[in-house]
Amino acid sequence: MLPRILALAFWCASALTPLTCLASGPAPADEYFGPFKESVLEIRNRLMSFERDADWDLRRHVRGIDNLELAIEDWYRKYPRDPWLRGFTSRLIRIYARAHSADRRCARARGIARSLGR
Repeated sequence: MLPRILALAFWCASALTPLTCLASGPAPADEYFGPFKESVLEIRNRLMSFERDADWDLRRHVRGIDNLELAIEDWYRKYPRDPWLRGFTSRLIRIYARAHSADRRCARARGIARSLGR
């Protein structure tokens, strides 16, 4: 009986450890988030692209910004302690403000920013 209990305890500890470690650190570069399955690097590249666009051009890309927000939200659900999230979320909120869509659209990003303490 005791060996079975020890085996079960060892199995539970080994099964739960990777999930705990995974959620507590940064997201790996080969994991994909959101409806279009974007990696962290792709999210960063799209943020940089939107930051380079003119304000009037951003208004045409609001749907793409929304999809980027969904990817960041998915990333946050899986890796809430990732150190890159805080900066990416604040950059996304600034992009929404430049596109004159911050009032209606970036509720998810603002919620994530609040939970990250920003």
